[in-house]
Amino acid sequence: MTVSHLSSFIFEFNVRFRAISSAIQTIERDYPKVQGLVLSSSKPGTLSAGLDLTELHKPDPQRLPEFWNAFQQVFLDLYGSRLACVAAIEGHAPAAGCMLTLCCDYRIMAASPENGSKGPKIGLNETKLGIAAPFFLGHLMVQTIGNRQAEKSLALGTLYSAEEALTIGLVDEVVPGEEVLARAHAEAAKWAAIPPLARVTSKMMTRKKLLDDLEAKRQEDTDYTCEYLQSKTVQIPLSMYFESLQKKRG
Repeated sequence: MTVSHLSSFIFEFNVRFRAISSAIQTIERDYPKVQGLVLSSSKPGTLSAGLDLTELHKPDPQRLPEFWNAFQQVFLDLYGSRLACVAAIEGHAPAAGCMLTLCCDYRIMAASPENGSKGPKIGLNETKLGIAAPFFLGHLMVQTIGNRQAEKSLALGTLYSAEEALTIGLVDEVVPGEEVLARAHAEAAKWAAIPPLARVTSKMMTRKKLLDDLEAKRQEDTDYTCEYLQSKTVQIPLSMYFESLQKKRG
């Protein structure tokens, strides 16, 4: 039994997702003794900042389908992995960062600081920028925290503190920030020690339907999403967001 370590914050967004997919595929193909994986970030304070909004603002129509395909693929690879995947959430995990953690088997998040300063947040906050989460991510949120809680969370774009996330089941455990990575490795080792055939078969009982749904609707989802992201409904709020950033920077 072996546990591997994978950092999520390593490249520009499109390349980063392809790198995560490639790493998972390589481990599964070339390292059969590896049964566990810890997903963490090499950037302090942020697991993943979410989708690269510069890719979505006035997007290149030729590049956008490739961008979305990379997003779909990392979901399929991580959510459907034979590996026991544990998310070590030491910092913020909004939007696509939250997606990466939801795909894992177990999620450990850093507690909010006791001094009252702001701690890490997690959630699917896309609606605040005029974007809806894709169907497969919405379904996964429902499966994770329940229908009513997910309905409110998705509509309002709520970002949760670690303690709030634990209460609704969005994360499984909250520990002091300096303990997150060690706990993640210990948890991954525990999961990886389970006989793999039994563990993976049990995992697919609850995950196969959503994986199959995305595979079957992948092109349809790509076509719809690319058209939707290029619409005025999305582009106007994004333009306003970037204008506000420019004003803040002076």
